Amino acid sequence: MHFGTAEEVRDQRAVTLAQAYARHPERFGQRPRPPRIPQQAWINDPAKHREPASQTS
Repeated sequence: MHFGTAEEVRDQRAVTLAQAYARHPERFGQRPRPPRIPQQAWINDPAKHREPASQTS
């Protein structure tokens, strides 16, 4: 995602999953698909960040 290759990687994963399904469809409940590419990626999601409680003595 950060290097601009997410689409290419996802496309290659789709090819690999299609090949695996073609070889062994009995291993899958349904045709596998790669996950959607997220619009945002966070290491520390600011929406989930809380300020530490202040300590008083």
